[in-house]
Amino acid sequence: MLAFSVVADDSGWQQFERGQNAVKKYNFDVTFVQVKANQLQTFRWLHGHHQQNGALPIKTELEQLISQDEVGTDIFRRNDRVYYASPASPVFVTMNHSIKELPAILFQPQQDIATIYDAIPGSSTSLSGRTAQLLRLTALHNSRYSYWLWLDGETGFPLRVDTVDQNNEVLERWMVVHLQIKPSLPAELLPLMTADLPVEPVTTAVENSGQKAFSLGLLPDGYRLLPQAMPLSGRTSQLLASWLLTDGLHQISVFVQPGNGLPAQAFRDGATTLLVQPRGNVEIVVIGPLQAALASQLADGVQ
Repeated sequence: MLAFSVVADDSGWQQFERGQNAVKKYNFDVTFVQVKANQLQTFRWLHGHHQQNGALPIKTELEQLISQDEVGTDIFRRNDRVYYASPASPVFVTMNHSIKELPAILFQPQQDIATIYDAIPGSSTSLSGRTAQLLRLTALHNSRYSYWLWLDGETGFPLRVDTVDQNNEVLERWMVVHLQIKPSLPAELLPLMTADLPVEPVTTAVENSGQKAFSLGLLPDGYRLLPQAMPLSGRTSQLLASWLLTDGLHQISVFVQPGNGLPAQAFRDGATTLLVQPRGNVEIVVIGPLQAALASQLADGVQ
């Protein structure tokens, strides 16, 4: 039986740090649901540390994310390598200290998040049979969505993460339905210790022949451009130009492709907006967790 102490009267950022530490330090077996628009997906999330003793002890962090709804890509992490294994396909590897399919707000450095959010403690409530503390991460600029987190009173583990708009309407919800903290590495992760896996990711520099013919005239406040080492899947031959923007937590893709004669359109899938804006013989496409108005401004800024 593991013993935990309840931390009371923490500041908002102390509570947030406690939640981020919980998903890194504990050995656990978690089942969570992800609600996006009218879709609900269920996942099992395993995490733990393996200590290999010797003259120079080696500690390995292991993690696995498994879809409970369908057979598909198996995602697992060993230290700073994240692997994607699909049936009849070679294992694909990227470099990251977290799995990007999990809520990014739980893993990004606090100093980066503090530049775009304020952490405001809320009241305690009961959630999934546990006492949970509400923490609001309120966007400092109204062009961004905010986050409401509920943290387990005993462990600090995040039990629920809501992505909300300016009217506090929930756009996406991530919620734990089963949490088991374990005293040691979950047995299911042991095979990852000795699995023969590729070490280095294969990257291909992308060079769009038409990139210099276009420019991105608007960079939203707090965002910067990122280099794009990998092409957008399945669309490289059609891309005339592309840009990847980040504020340290979110990513927005902007690209130009030959026009298909379609009218202007915008869709929202949970917190993700997809906007297509025709202009002459090309289309400008914006995809990311942003409001449609800002997506339109980005598209208008492409010259």
